[in-house]
Amino acid sequence: MSRLTQQDKQPGQQRGQQQGLSLIELMVAMTLGLMILTGLAVVFATSSQSQRDLQRSAQQIENGRYAMDVLTHEMHHAGFYGRYAAYATGTTLPDPCITGNEAALLAALPYPVQGFVAASATSKPDLSGTSCATYLPSANLHPGSDIIVIRRATTTSLRHPTDGLTPTVSSAETAVSNEVYLQSNPAGAEIQFGNGSAISATSNASGATATIKQKSGNGEFIRKFNVLIYFVAPCSIPASGTICTGSSDDSGKPTPTLKRLELTVSGGATTFTVAPISEGVEVLKVEYGIDNSPTTANASTTRIGDGAPDVYIPNASTTAPTAADYPNAVSAKVWLVARSPEASAGYTDSKSYPVATSATALGAGTVAGTGLTYGPYNDAYKRHAFFSEIRMINLSSRRENP
Repeated sequence: MSRLTQQDKQPGQQRGQQQGLSLIELMVAMTLGLMILTGLAVVFATSSQSQRDLQRSAQQIENGRYAMDVLTHEMHHAGFYGRYAAYATGTTLPDPCITGNEAALLAALPYPVQGFVAASATSKPDLSGTSCATYLPSANLHPGSDIIVIRRATTTSLRHPTDGLTPTVSSAETAVSNEVYLQSNPAGAEIQFGNGSAISATSNASGATATIKQKSGNGEFIRKFNVLIYFVAPCSIPASGTICTGSSDDSGKPTPTLKRLELTVSGGATTFTVAPISEGVEVLKVEYGIDNSPTTANASTTRIGDGAPDVYIPNASTTAPTAADYPNAVSAKVWLVARSPEASAGYTDSKSYPVATSATALGAGTVAGTGLTYGPYNDAYKRHAFFSEIRMINLSSRRENP
């Protein structure tokens, strides 16, 4: 047996015990640790980017669906004028931005739906000949999108305690000063401006004795009259006022937005106000289903047609509906293109989006569409296309053969 050296006998030490790390070992450990941290950071960054892209896509799809739901609702109600259905067929397109002229607003009733068409992705609807320049200057219109005008009354009416409806009300409602109202029965209608007075069983919105009456002799129900003008603006929130100005809008990130003008009262005056509907919608295109056959008016409905569309306009041979076409509109094909609110890093939108019926005729007797497509945009925004064919219930129902 060998003897232990003095060093071997020192307390607390054993043969083979680690005395420390060499510089090389420390550097290797640090390198491995940095590699692991880098991998974790990459995973975290990728996960965060994927989450942001998913949120953008969800918001984009939700905005597009909501915009389509709003347009569908409005087109379903277009032409609802209470019980009034005896208006004549229009012959001259009305000015959609009329405000203070009762006779002109009444004369526009034959046009529950009216449109202004953008011919291409770079053009804007022509509003010349209208008074819309104040509300819809060129700066407030996004290129490539149509304008839709909807005229209708609200489905609820002003109430007074003796109107016989349930639930009953304890006091009469007030017709807001300078608000626009419609009072109608099956045979006639009047546009009236409110005078701020409570309505009664025999009055109209302006406070005078009603001439549009029920069989009982009481005045007919009074409803707010709506003129709603849908358009796509280059921004959601202008840097100042209500007109989009450019790169400073939306805090430096202008976002195309579906908006509408609403005929209402502001500051005590009858005017149009702007209401944003859905951010990210940058394309609105419409084709109108025209019911023009048979051409002889039905004895029961007093209308031509049968409630079903015979041709959609615009198409390959017709650039826009005419003053004679819009009164015969019974449905609409609507295309929307919605983009994400923010750009996606590393993404390029190379897709094309159809915004019209195919240029190939669908069959015998059909008319080819314009085949118009938009894109590719070649930018970093993701987009989604939406389409719906909408029946205008009030307009088509009046033409259905009994």
